[in-house]
Amino acid sequence: MKLKASLFTVVLFMLAGVSQVTAQVDEVKLAAAMPKITTVSAMRARKAPQVSAEEITRLKLGTVVSAVARSANRDTAAGETGYWYRVNLPNGKPAWLFGGLLLDYNASQRDRLIKQIIADRLKVDEDRLPGEGFADRQEIYELAASSSANAKDANTRGEFELLKLLALRYSANAVPADQKEKSPYREWYRSHGALLVRNEFAGWYELRTDVLWNLQTKYHTLPVGERIAWEAAENPEPSECESDQVCNYFQSEGEIKYMRLYPRGAHVGQALENIALAMTDDVIATANSKGGNIYDVQQRTELRKSLANLRLVVAKVSAPQKAELVKKLGRVK
Repeated sequence: MKLKASLFTVVLFMLAGVSQVTAQVDEVKLAAAMPKITTVSAMRARKAPQVSAEEITRLKLGTVVSAVARSANRDTAAGETGYWYRVNLPNGKPAWLFGGLLLDYNASQRDRLIKQIIADRLKVDEDRLPGEGFADRQEIYELAASSSANAKDANTRGEFELLKLLALRYSANAVPADQKEKSPYREWYRSHGALLVRNEFAGWYELRTDVLWNLQTKYHTLPVGERIAWEAAENPEPSECESDQVCNYFQSEGEIKYMRLYPRGAHVGQALENIALAMTDDVIATANSKGGNIYDVQQRTELRKSLANLRLVVAKVSAPQKAELVKKLGRVK
């Protein structure tokens, strides 16, 4: 019996040794520590290089870590494929992070990397990551806000200020219609409510367009000014237009303003195309009509004023999409 017990003990030690060797083989040490930065909110740091491993903590979007080793094999998670990396967390403790959700980090390129990360998060495919929560969206805003405060030049600061507003808009879309008075939404609304407007039809908040135009005025002499102007022109606003085509046409005022400010802008073609679509036969007929009640006269006066302004703006731009809109304007008496 003692002999069997001894043999059993030896076998256990041998198996343990094999497991340790296997673990060592599965880990590939890096020649030098490699800085990495997280590209998702609340990124899970685990005890082992697998999705089922115990979670140690969660890292905020834009956290920089130092990778010292990687897994021998690639893995696929959250729609991405990559190695797992053993890293030193900001507190010095080791953990494993999935490399498909990391980027190589270079301090001299920090602003460029952060802008890329934030822009990617704001363009996230909702089918791939459905229902991204309010807290996760707030991390995007916080990263943009801190980056804006630390920007070294005015144009970069403007880019981060724009991203901060777009991240605020993204957060606003995640506030439940009936939860505004509950924490954490209550505190969030107290801080940002002046920049927002309630969209009663959609059931969430929208970023006020004038906030974007004010930002454009602040940076109008810098390259970022045009980008801000286009975001302002395309910013969704609460609307009661429904099937009122003249009302829908008036939603194009932002695009007309964009073209007036930037007649050679990168989005002039898109603006012309959008306005031409909005300028329907009903809009033209209304502009050419006569009579009607006080409301009809007022609407027609405003419409004619807008179309006259549009003619002046279109005359100064040059793009293939211009021809269709000029043709429609020619039908207005």
